[in-house]
Amino acid sequence: MHTTKRLTGAPGIYLLAANALVSTSAYALNTGTDLNLSMKPIAGGMAGAAYTNPQEVSAALFGNPATLTRFKSVHFEIGAGLLEPNVDNTQTNNGYSHTSTSAARNYVIPDVAVSGEVLPGFVLAGGIGVDSGLGADYRTSPVNAGAGLGLGGAGAGGAATLPLVVELLSFSGNLGAAWEVTPDLSLGAALTLGFGLGQLGTTGSTTGLQGLSGNFGGTTSSVHNISLRGALGATYKVAPEWTLSASIKSPLQYDYHSILSTTVNGYDQYQSVKVAQPLEVTWGVATDIVPNLLLEVDVAWKNWSNAALYQDIYQDQFLTMLGGQYTLDAWQFRAGYSYASSLLLNSPNGSLGGLDGVGTLPLNTAVPGVLAQNDLTKVVQTTLAPVIWQNTLTVGLGYAFTPHFRLDGFGAYAFSENTSRSTLALGNYQVTASEWAIGAGANFSF
Repeated sequence: MHTTKRLTGAPGIYLLAANALVSTSAYALNTGTDLNLSMKPIAGGMAGAAYTNPQEVSAALFGNPATLTRFKSVHFEIGAGLLEPNVDNTQTNNGYSHTSTSAARNYVIPDVAVSGEVLPGFVLAGGIGVDSGLGADYRTSPVNAGAGLGLGGAGAGGAATLPLVVELLSFSGNLGAAWEVTPDLSLGAALTLGFGLGQLGTTGSTTGLQGLSGNFGGTTSSVHNISLRGALGATYKVAPEWTLSASIKSPLQYDYHSILSTTVNGYDQYQSVKVAQPLEVTWGVATDIVPNLLLEVDVAWKNWSNAALYQDIYQDQFLTMLGGQYTLDAWQFRAGYSYASSLLLNSPNGSLGGLDGVGTLPLNTAVPGVLAQNDLTKVVQTTLAPVIWQNTLTVGLGYAFTPHFRLDGFGAYAFSENTSRSTLALGNYQVTASEWAIGAGANFSF
């Protein structure tokens, strides 16, 4: 519950509460914390535009399941990608400045899928992949809090230091089925069994809190949970060279039990938090009206405003994906561009997943004239969830060694962006973020 407290002689505890989650995660993903199809060996080179006419079985299984009817013989794909985020958060207050750089890097994204036609026009498929995640590691570059307030911490201007760490990863096992109702119409469905891993809080000891709420050590635990989600899709050929598509995917919610400890309520307790990947709706069009050239445009809408935890800091988002593939003999040359609408709420909520605090520091607390009700989540936006890039370019290359075996690879770069949030007394928080990714895979058909 939101509370308002009177300012006492030591307001620093409330100022520092905002920083309890200041840098608990900095991550780099395609849209929000979702990967969509951006890390697939072929779709990755087309900016994830593969919901209408995918060129690989994995994109069909994890995208629009109706497109599985394109893979009637036995198809097997295995691949992996490397995702590299670059996130810096600069905290400024009372003339002091400090930049915390996240050390969370080197995320390997595996990708495996297989399909086969079990009855005329009826295709089954299964696969394993990573659908979402976020991570940050500020153990070696702690967030500074309350610079210039005389806290006696190890940070700039005597600021308190907070060695914060977060990692949330979601692995998906997918089963999909598609039915070719007519030569022009296909329908499909998929079931996802998600396995989530999570840790959130601090590793190591804080400094500068001894005169306030008291210093504390590690607060995070390592937990996991499972969850289910479903997807439905359809494709329709309006002409021999033109295909339309639509799909819907339900939320995937994890309940991370006892993930973060706090003493805010006067006794030691571990808090639980729900984290949900959002409801997603896609639609698109693909054409190969020009010989040897495939063009596709897809749009995804993500309902972040109703996704547990993220709803406090994110707004609903549109992602437009444009991709092309040109075939020259055994070679395929690919390129793509994606644009994501702004994700961060201009005026975030005052809460964050219902958490009371981290260690001795309280959250969701207002101090008149010092701390606004949503100052804490403004800080979180620039550190915990700074998905601020909007423009991504991709390229890809493929070669078919035989009609039954091919290799594909891609590279992608999300252009650097920066944004900031101002608070009543905490100061300004500015984040600069970008990402790049590469990946490759092998496709077999029998």
